[in-house]
Amino acid sequence: MTDSAEKRIKQLEEQLAEANKKIAQLMAIIKLQQNQMFGKKTEVIDKVAEGQQSLFNDQILNQLQDSDVSITEVIEQIPRKVVRHRKPKASGQRTTFLNNLPQINHVIHLESNLCPDCHQEMKLIGKHLYSREPKLKPAELLCVNYYQESYRCKTCHRRGGDKIVSSKMPQSLLPHSYFSSSILAKVAEYKFNLALPFHRQIKLWQALGLPVKGRQLATNIIKVSQTYLEPLYQRLLNLTKQEAVIHMDETPFKVIDERNETSYFWVTRTTEEFSKHQIALFHYFNTRSGKIIGKLMGHNYNGVIMCDGYGGYSNRLYPRAKFGSCLVHIRREFYRITRLLKKEQLKHSKAYQVLKLMRPIFYYENRLKYHNQIEKLQQRKLLVKPLVDQLYDYLEEINFPQGQLKAAINNALKLKKRVYRIFENGQIPLTNNPVEQTIRPSTLIRKNSLFAKSIDGAQASAVYYSLTATAKLNHLNIYKYFKYLFDHLPNREDEGLEAYLPWAKQVQRNCHE
Repeated sequence: MTDSAEKRIKQLEEQLAEANKKIAQLMAIIKLQQNQMFGKKTEVIDKVAEGQQSLFNDQILNQLQDSDVSITEVIEQIPRKVVRHRKPKASGQRTTFLNNLPQINHVIHLESNLCPDCHQEMKLIGKHLYSREPKLKPAELLCVNYYQESYRCKTCHRRGGDKIVSSKMPQSLLPHSYFSSSILAKVAEYKFNLALPFHRQIKLWQALGLPVKGRQLATNIIKVSQTYLEPLYQRLLNLTKQEAVIHMDETPFKVIDERNETSYFWVTRTTEEFSKHQIALFHYFNTRSGKIIGKLMGHNYNGVIMCDGYGGYSNRLYPRAKFGSCLVHIRREFYRITRLLKKEQLKHSKAYQVLKLMRPIFYYENRLKYHNQIEKLQQRKLLVKPLVDQLYDYLEEINFPQGQLKAAINNALKLKKRVYRIFENGQIPLTNNPVEQTIRPSTLIRKNSLFAKSIDGAQASAVYYSLTATAKLNHLNIYKYFKYLFDHLPNREDEGLEAYLPWAKQVQRNCHE
């Protein structure tokens, strides 16, 4: 009886230990989710040690240690003084701003020019500027009537025939429609730059007196994209394919008419340095399959694709291409582990030690001095490579990691060859941040609009996203650029599409911010 009771107690203790272990795992997952949803978005951790940090890590100290010599490292603690410097107020900015606006003078007259005491008429002796303020002029709709002039040649008429010559009329963007180039350009800016969905825009346009419905906005946006903008979009894609290094990433997007529950925008972006042009393109597909890379860049693309660790970026599918790896994505896995730890636990955390080893990599990368990609590569090998070597030496020496730490280490080691590509080509960036920053505005639009109804609508969205993002990279005013395209593309004859790309001289002259 006693043996069975002890055995039962032992089983219950084991079950309790297992339950406590699962509870701890679930609490860690909950805390991680809370940090991702409600925590700070910047991946910064406070330093553990106060004052100046050691010039040597533990590994270097061990190498320096001699059996006959005692080495003691002294770290001087310097008390910190917090001095808050208030930013001086900028003077003259409001006056300069008001001076650049159209001026309207409004004089506040005296109610009566009779003296309040003797009731005799008073004489005006002057006036002074009392206050200034900007005034808003509400938007308004105008009807522009285009008249065509016609001339008759008197000389030809005498010879027996009427010769009539008429002025050449510009072709409208959408003939016999409420949507002129200026109105549709504003619709596109509201939607794809300011994240204002069509069902909210309707209230604005109807308040101005424009008798339109939400479906009309979407229909005309799609029609203009298919008719005028897609050739320009294809030209930008062809230019992207010529780049030796590009960024690539993907983001989910919901389309009602698709059979797949989730579709995707694949996003490509030229590098911030060394690229001939700054181009960011969105491409709509109903799958996240790695085969999409071949459809975008071609199966024989032999450049470098900067990406994350997603398995679709595979040399098995594209043996001629080279894939780089984003060091920020690798770092993020270790950062998430440290977010689950208390401050006093960070000193003993291997994940935190990895973050400390990564800090100088980003620090020196951002402070390299060079004039071209060859000089940058030389500087990287000299200053950054020893730090990356030190990082991977530490990762490989960690014995028997468990749980999330094991997954983070395995991910870093799996991508080691791709990380080291930055020491083969100076054009390869250290991170994939630029393309993620390009995607970020579209996530706000997706949050407000929720989904696209049709496949054509999703493809049109990709075109408008692309032109908006590329225009921003080239410092264009989004509304001015769309209006310029909508004014000129319907009347284009022999002029090439290069005249309408965001960096074209005439576009820069007319549409610059």
